[in-house]
Amino acid sequence: MITVVDTLDDIEKRLKVADGNTLVVFDCDEVLTTLSEQIWQARNHDFFVKWCAENISNFSEEALYEIATSILVSSKNLLVNQRMPELVESLRGRDIKSIVLTALSTQPIATITDPMAWRISTLESFGYNFKMFWPSLPDKHFKDFGEEYPPAYGSGVICCGSVPKSRCLMAFLAYANITPDKIIFIDDKVENLEDVGKQCNLARIEFLGIRYTEAHKLVSPIPFCANKIEYQLTTLKGKSVWIPDSALEENLASSSKFEYQLVTPKEEISTLNTKEQPVSASEPK
Repeated sequence: MITVVDTLDDIEKRLKVADGNTLVVFDCDEVLTTLSEQIWQARNHDFFVKWCAENISNFSEEALYEIATSILVSSKNLLVNQRMPELVESLRGRDIKSIVLTALSTQPIATITDPMAWRISTLESFGYNFKMFWPSLPDKHFKDFGEEYPPAYGSGVICCGSVPKSRCLMAFLAYANITPDKIIFIDDKVENLEDVGKQCNLARIEFLGIRYTEAHKLVSPIPFCANKIEYQLTTLKGKSVWIPDSALEENLASSSKFEYQLVTPKEEISTLNTKEQPVSASEPK
């Protein structure tokens, strides 16, 4: 079963059915944390993928991942909802196990030599501490997948990379030697929920998938403009440097007219679903 919710209150209602034999699984990006950058907003994902397909000759999932992670590690992280750390903490108070299942790879990226340690540190800066659910479980690299940079577990976080989340989750259950009666998985992508749901059915584990879309309401402080985002992506592609939204206007003002020409207001493209109200996001504590 998969249900769609867009508020934390809706998640809390559905977690009332969880008990000590339930495992609650959280995606990270767009569920626990998000980025302030306009290109990272869920509503702009199709534009991002289309640009990559048209501008990167060897476009592939690997190429998309490399660009996406370059943006990720160069940008400011925010909470999707400021009450989410409290919700996670409340699960521990109810003796309900929980874990993070993220598509982040263990492959070093940009200036980050250990992406999993970086991910854990970023989550902790917001008040998340998933290690508390597994205090005595050692870190583990799942080398049986045969990947150069294999999926790994550490401090309550599973980094999957290119391996499907369902397979990584089942590998973790075997490693932790647990068989939950029920798995509740919270993710913003329906394909991930369907993937894990099918694997749970095969394993005869009751499954509830929650597609959490609150991050889709987040609005960048600057209006969406295709030309401006193309400038950011082109700079990233050519110079391996991501220009954050906060520094974009300054960079454009000093940019040669032969490199970039500012669009007129008429050419600016409005963000989708403009009738939705902005959702406040919080920085790390």
